[in-house]
Amino acid sequence: MDNKKNRKPPPLRPAPAASKLEADDAWLAQQAQAGCAVSFERLVERHTPRLLRFLQWRTGHPHDAEDLAQETWSRAYRFLRHYRVGQSFPAWLWTIAIRLDVNRRRKKTLPFAPWHDDLVSVPGDAGRGLIEQERRDGLWALARRRLSAVQHDALWLFYVEEMSLKEVAHILNVSVVSAKVILYRARRRLGDALRQDGVAEASLMGCWEGAAI
Repeated sequence: MDNKKNRKPPPLRPAPAASKLEADDAWLAQQAQAGCAVSFERLVERHTPRLLRFLQWRTGHPHDAEDLAQETWSRAYRFLRHYRVGQSFPAWLWTIAIRLDVNRRRKKTLPFAPWHDDLVSVPGDAGRGLIEQERRDGLWALARRRLSAVQHDALWLFYVEEMSLKEVAHILNVSVVSAKVILYRARRRLGDALRQDGVAEASLMGCWEGAAI
């Protein structure tokens, strides 16, 4: 007797829990690739604050940063099929943002933006106080004046965004070894600039304590 009619369907695989859904960029990206608009919206909600902070620092103008962020997400949605599972989603997204900004500067022949005090600064715990915040802001202001754009980006991505060397290398389109060299030379050059400006080397090391390359 055929028992096929009496067979129970296999149990459905449960979807990840809410906390897992929010934490797993790769899962969200996969769902978005399959057409889930909610998953893409969650990626946007999760990464837009960091993306805006980076673009404000890079462009020097909040309105330009907002336009670039919007264009970045539009491009990301359009080319989401090119995202590979296992690839760092922030690194993939930041690569799009930087390339859009580079193209924008080439078209308008824009220089690298000057530092503005009203931009979003490097975040820190409130308990560190205003002195610590001003020290960090001053350090990044000096970095903007003395380092190349590539060195700027490498330092910011590694120390502020806390990306890995592999992710930094992917965004800069260089090898991991080259990314490490860029970071090393940027730190050394910035250290020389601090000494020339009469700032103690400890200011540099204090900001990046525990973040060895």
